[in-house]
Amino acid sequence: MSEMTRRDVLVGGAAMVVAGGRSVRAQESVAADKAAGDLAGGPKVFALGGVAATRNPNGSSRKGVLKGKLATGETVSMHESWSPVGAEVKVHKILHSELIVVMEGALEYEHEGKFEKAEAGDVVYVPYGTTHAVRSAGPGVARFMVVAVGGDA
Repeated sequence: MSEMTRRDVLVGGAAMVVAGGRSVRAQESVAADKAAGDLAGGPKVFALGGVAATRNPNGSSRKGVLKGKLATGETVSMHESWSPVGAEVKVHKILHSELIVVMEGALEYEHEGKFEKAEAGDVVYVPYGTTHAVRSAGPGVARFMVVAVGGDA
């Protein structure tokens, strides 16, 4: 068996780097192909200006932003909501996790029999399986963004 020269090592190393680069790009392509729903096709901006809000019987409103599957396999959905003071809100149990970003006003976050207040700029974490509700804590309408991940999101 012949000895390897410095040139052989450099050429072999360069070939491995090139092959490795192709492998990484191939893996990224496969991961991007796993995304589904509104997230299929790669990076994009979701403009909310043209999306119509749905008015709910309790006086609140909701605007769907996106719903799909991340390349890592988790389902994800997102919606913007408005809750006026005094709107009747159902306490419900979720089979996903949520992050709620309070954008304007304040929310009362009811969970497992406890009540907490979240103001504009705060983020509420709602773990999988939590029985909860959010409503405007006044004095006016609360506007918030809900990001649901996993499970039935």
